[in-house]
Amino acid sequence: MTVLPDDGLSLAAEFPDATHEQWQRLVEGVLRKSGKEASGEAAEEALSTKLEDGLTTRPLYTAPATDADGSTGPSGLSGYPGFAPFVRGGRSEGNAASGWDVRQRHLGTDPVRVNEAVLADLENGVTSLWLAVGEGGIPVEGLARALDGVYLDLAPVSLDAGAEYADAARALLALYAERGIAADAVHASLGADPLAHEARTGEALDLTDAVELAKAVADYPHVRALTVDALPYHEAGGSAAEELGLSLATGVAYLRALTEAGLGVEAALGQIEFRYAATADQFLTICKLRAARRLWARIAEASGAPAAGAQRQHVVTSPVMMTRRDPWVNMLRTTVACMAAGVGGADSVTVLPFDHELGLPDAFARRIARNTSTILLEESHLARVIDPAGGSYYVEQLTDELAHAAWEFFRTLEKAGGQAAALRSGLVADRLAATWAERS
Repeated sequence: MTVLPDDGLSLAAEFPDATHEQWQRLVEGVLRKSGKEASGEAAEEALSTKLEDGLTTRPLYTAPATDADGSTGPSGLSGYPGFAPFVRGGRSEGNAASGWDVRQRHLGTDPVRVNEAVLADLENGVTSLWLAVGEGGIPVEGLARALDGVYLDLAPVSLDAGAEYADAARALLALYAERGIAADAVHASLGADPLAHEARTGEALDLTDAVELAKAVADYPHVRALTVDALPYHEAGGSAAEELGLSLATGVAYLRALTEAGLGVEAALGQIEFRYAATADQFLTICKLRAARRLWARIAEASGAPAAGAQRQHVVTSPVMMTRRDPWVNMLRTTVACMAAGVGGADSVTVLPFDHELGLPDAFARRIARNTSTILLEESHLARVIDPAGGSYYVEQLTDELAHAAWEFFRTLEKAGGQAAALRSGLVADRLAATWAERS
């Protein structure tokens, strides 16, 4: 930050402001040296980069490109941290107090080995757990053994149980009761997400169990029953706007089901957590998380509860950006992705181990994964500033453009009858396949 001296002397006062046209002429000269002839807007276009969703990254962003009145963000929509539309964060203090929640992913079918890994992680910097339960994970009846020795009033637990989410949730809640933990001391995400399960497997699940689960934990102030997982769409090749649009459509479907079952809008909003992917494209990831909060705030506003529209975000480093060959370079990718997630305002961040694509990670890979967040928090101090990318002309403009693109796709899904209908009609699969083919 530049602070003017008391006499108001500006060191740049004697230098005239450069114009956009002067910059373009300099660009023309550089292009000419490289053998390209272009002038004016064409010269600027030559340095622009086409993104997915019809977006373009320009080489230069200035105030007129966003707000003529000089306000922060296009149309001044960024707001303040902790206030609608929550672009700058869902909480006024952001992650400045304690950093983001470091949520470690635990796979494996042996509860004893999972327990050993869980305890090692919690002793070395991890602040919450993300457990695979049921098919592909520990059996539901082994959940208590996997959490043996864990202080459940201190370490939040997030479940990923697929079709067995109801049984897994009941087992976890029974474990809290068995250990005498009060309802207001329980911090958990039960992971009910029937539509994401259908997107992954093609198996349709009724929303009734998810709704009943949400009603059962209504008296648990820090428990969220439902998760809107956008990873299946990201892994299938979806773009950033498609990931956002599909998450909105899923969230709205759950919101309708909860309110129709008798929950108030604010209570229903408080039962939903969102999960997004963070990639090595740091600015697109930052803008995606900021746009996601703005869009969900719009849904909350339209539902009559604008103050309850702060989206809870769990962000995972992208599985599809990982390579099996020479997996060590995945450490670089996940570090950039973790940084982008933290700067973008994620509440919880999961760094997948660098050998994720090779099978179950070993102790070294888990150590590197958790230490990625630790270094960024404790040594780079990334959480000390709330929304550090906010106010950047580029970030504000890309956030705005991405939000508009995602909203248009969300409207397409709603016109098709909602998320469930769009999945079953093939609309979602066709759209994602087209995006993947274009990218390939």
